[in-house]
Amino acid sequence: MALRLDYLPNRKEIKLYQDDDMFCINTDTYVLGEFLNIYKQDTVLEIGTNNGALLLYASRFNPKSMVGIDINEKAIELAKKNMELNNIENVTLKVADGNTYQDSEVDVIIFNPPYFKSREEDKSQNEYLKLAKHEDNFSLSSMIECINRNLKNNGTLFFLFQTSRLNEVISLLNKKHIIVKELKFVYDENKEYSNVFMIRAVKNAKNGLVVTKPIIITRKEQ
Repeated sequence: MALRLDYLPNRKEIKLYQDDDMFCINTDTYVLGEFLNIYKQDTVLEIGTNNGALLLYASRFNPKSMVGIDINEKAIELAKKNMELNNIENVTLKVADGNTYQDSEVDVIIFNPPYFKSREEDKSQNEYLKLAKHEDNFSLSSMIECINRNLKNNGTLFFLFQTSRLNEVISLLNKKHIIVKELKFVYDENKEYSNVFMIRAVKNAKNGLVVTKPIIITRKEQ
């Protein structure tokens, strides 16, 4: 494990180790981390925690407890180092498969999942990056099933995904009565169309959606 010491974007007080052989934080991590809104009494689950960056964002709200799961044992080891580095003690990190994971239902789920459907020749040969970027082993429908199994009634989901698949995401969430309450698009300043979107959704909530101002990613922010 060849580690380098880094920090969260716009949060230089929060340090983290990254491993260049694994999936490193990017603008998706940054925008979803800043999108979070968590209460002190909340229990939090992050699905696919990788190096723990989003749990570090979540820790700023001082939630009651946090759990991070990842199928990659190396990722969990790195996330543990990052929790220790920042003196985060109210967290449990587990090697687990989101296809089958089920534990105590939580108030908040954070999920920045793999969202690419790519041809085999397009995929990285790095096994860690394949798991982090491509949904072959964890389909979108299985992701929504995992969310539904582990989220309390009236619990909140913070989720980021590929804009071209927005209809698919909302359709699957609706089938589980996980209602999108807030939608925010993310744009690269050099591209005409949004590449990713973020949602805040609530299980068994009443209908009523707001679309908030988009985020424009500039070179300076990147």
